[in-house]
Amino acid sequence: MTKRALPASNTLMLIGIALSVFGVLLLLSPAAVGGAVVKLVALVLVVTGVVQLLQSLRSGTPTHRAVSAILGAIVAAVGVLVWFNPELGSGFLTALLMIFFVVNGLWKLFNAMRFRGIRGWSWLLFSGLLSLLFVYLLSGAWAIGVLVGLDLLLTGIALILLSRALRRAHSSDYLGTIQL
Repeated sequence: MTKRALPASNTLMLIGIALSVFGVLLLLSPAAVGGAVVKLVALVLVVTGVVQLLQSLRSGTPTHRAVSAILGAIVAAVGVLVWFNPELGSGFLTALLMIFFVVNGLWKLFNAMRFRGIRGWSWLLFSGLLSLLFVYLLSGAWAIGVLVGLDLLLTGIALILLSRALRRAHSSDYLGTIQL
């Protein structure tokens, strides 16, 4: 990798700082973020449903047209329902997140036990326990806001650290300092 191929460290630093600040702001007001995410999901559902309805007009057989139109109408109707009843959408998204955290947490715990003899296995164990803890701590729009905020904050921190590593790589003649 050449120095030209490396991303600009200043850009990564600015993006990292911005994401970290947004992450902290979202963590300070998680319910507002959760509501916005639910509205965005509702909008995506409506658009997807309408596109599928329009696509059904171009389907070949009458059966394909009917099935595609019915599915498009259902998806669009669910989007409208979620838009006008955000609590329902928030509850559904929270349920999906909880299922994800349970499955992900159990997977991490299982693999932590598999790699018990390898240095660092306890971090995977800790991460799995934390994922399972999220299931009990988070609920509703608050959960969605916290998760989006944490994701932005951690992504921002990762970009800041990457930016610092890139600065060191830019200033040195040895590009092997970056391990991909």
